[in-house]
Amino acid sequence: MKKSLLFTILFLFAWFGKAYAQDTGSGLDFLNIAPSPQLLALSQAGSASETGPSAIYTNPSLLAFAEHSSLDLSYTLWISGVDNQFAAANLRRGDLAAAIGVFSSTADQFEARDQPGEPAGTFSINYLSLSGALAYRIGPVSLGATAQYLREEVFQFIANGYAFNFGVSAELLDSRVRMGASLNNIGEMESLDMISTPVPSTFNAGVSAALVEFTTPGADDLPLLLSLHADWSQPLEESTTSDFISGDPDDGFFTLALSAELADLFTIRSGYRFGPTERPFSIGMGVMIEPVKVNYALVPFSTGFGTVHSFGVQYYF
Repeated sequence: MKKSLLFTILFLFAWFGKAYAQDTGSGLDFLNIAPSPQLLALSQAGSASETGPSAIYTNPSLLAFAEHSSLDLSYTLWISGVDNQFAAANLRRGDLAAAIGVFSSTADQFEARDQPGEPAGTFSINYLSLSGALAYRIGPVSLGATAQYLREEVFQFIANGYAFNFGVSAELLDSRVRMGASLNNIGEMESLDMISTPVPSTFNAGVSAALVEFTTPGADDLPLLLSLHADWSQPLEESTTSDFISGDPDDGFFTLALSAELADLFTIRSGYRFGPTERPFSIGMGVMIEPVKVNYALVPFSTGFGTVHSFGVQYYF
């Protein structure tokens, strides 16, 4: 009976990884999901794009390029009944930035069975990352690092682990161009019962550039800024895949995204990912009501598994 129950739990665990519809198939692939709607709307082109405290999980060196300290709260309705929550704060003091964050992913109402018929009960699957980051700016260059405590819980099984993110970025041409690179999720987990869940480590590099900036004529001018964001992400670990991913899951992703900012009030973002992914397209927007910015992102899955909705609020101080 215990073996049957264990088999069922592990089966559900594997199924959850597929239902999660991620690019590597690991239960910890919530770390490959952008925690905020700003990043999701850009199809996660975050290696060089300044999006606030969420840089803890993309490129921590970008924290030092933020103009203001900020607090970020986000909630993402993922597919298959998965909920992701994110909260983080970035404190700027001169050239130094310090940030803390929490990122969690939960799915519940899984049925536990040790025999045919009625379930023996229900259980949930939970993943958690507690993080702290430091970034320091030296002229046009910034260096940053993030340390994460990781925890996964499936039925009564619990495993702990750790991971690190390392990033570097630089601003060029009067800050109109920013380049960045990072190593993300370098770490390991304890065994979950008998098997350790792999940590989805990646190498990422990208550029963000202000393409066009102009204002409308007249006394009440409306400045418009168009920016291009490009990113490359390469998995560093051999990864498994689900049946509905086309291509090799160990191949990298190339992302192109555009953002348009009108008068520091409205922002429209959209991106497209090229590679073995089920969510190539994304779009979103932001509305600024100082000192608060409200953000939203929509990410449809090409396989028909559903559509992601992400909501967030940033407070600047």
